[in-house]
Amino acid sequence: MTFKRANLAGFALVVIAFAFALWIYPSLPNPVPTHFGPGGGVNGYTPKPWGALIGPIMLLGIWIVFWSLPRLSPRGFRLEPFQAVYGTIELVLLGLLFVLTVAGLLAADGRPIPIALVVPISIGILFVILGNYMGKFTKNFFLGIRTPWTLASDEVWARTNRLGGWLFVLAGLALIIEALLHVSQPVAIIATLLIPSLVSVLYSYVLYKRIEGFPPTNPGA
Repeated sequence: MTFKRANLAGFALVVIAFAFALWIYPSLPNPVPTHFGPGGGVNGYTPKPWGALIGPIMLLGIWIVFWSLPRLSPRGFRLEPFQAVYGTIELVLLGLLFVLTVAGLLAADGRPIPIALVVPISIGILFVILGNYMGKFTKNFFLGIRTPWTLASDEVWARTNRLGGWLFVLAGLALIIEALLHVSQPVAIIATLLIPSLVSVLYSYVLYKRIEGFPPTNPGA
């Protein structure tokens, strides 16, 4: 999908999210339940109107960011070489946030929505899809594994993002399995989210050192 079509489709999701929030607004309690714990119980509230509109506003903010980034990228780090992938990532992210927004509003309205399943499964799906595309990211400042070593070397960038892609796919599948098995321990969930990034950063350093080396230090400088 081209970036232009993805951007238009993403904007449509933003409009629908606002329309849904306004439709369900009269029946929502005040304050609105806006945060749910790992087990699905409510542990945070936000007064109206922000409690009802926080999800659509986040969607709008992310849409603006994705619309803006291609115009902000400096030379040598442009997003155009993988604009079709970029558009797909934008639409997937907005689509999943739209699902979370609708599910959250329905749960806040007292509907029997299994938030404890919807949230981690949605994040897991995002990780799986993102991981499948990471190997196609060209060097840029916004998407992918961005470390000093990946940004300094095209080869380190490509190999690190390929590895990161596989790790993100595995992490996404792990999140989905944990949700289905009703694993709600925060430590397990946080570890699943952090390990792919930490391993990828360390790998980029080791790989850069192996390929490019480091200049000798000059004690007298």
